[in-house]
Amino acid sequence: MLVKFTKSQQQILDLLEQLDEEISAQDLHIKLRKKYLKIGLATVYRTVKNLHLQGIIQERINPNGESLYRLIKDNHEHHFNCVNCGISTILKGEYCPINQNLTNWCSTQNFKLYYHTLEFFGLCENCQNKV
Repeated sequence: MLVKFTKSQQQILDLLEQLDEEISAQDLHIKLRKKYLKIGLATVYRTVKNLHLQGIIQERINPNGESLYRLIKDNHEHHFNCVNCGISTILKGEYCPINQNLTNWCSTQNFKLYYHTLEFFGLCENCQNKV
């Protein structure tokens, strides 16, 4: 099925594809304004919300409470978050200990899974040394 996107959706998707990293709605707005000029912050928020609800982009809330967005891809990342300084370190890799269990559960529950997140919270090395 071919999905037709609005102009603002396509602009945001194009930018997320180029970045290939998490980004806040505010930073998306700044980058889009530099590139396309006419797009409002409210439009960016509304568009990322709709793309998230459609299962096209994922949202992750960082330890500071800020929503970060990225395209949903087959590979995913898990995060180690420092509760003191807010730094988020990505655990990259092909192996996910819960993927197979999720896939099985989703098929038995007739649930369409877009993505999942796995986050760990603690102290980074720098903050451990300051304590």
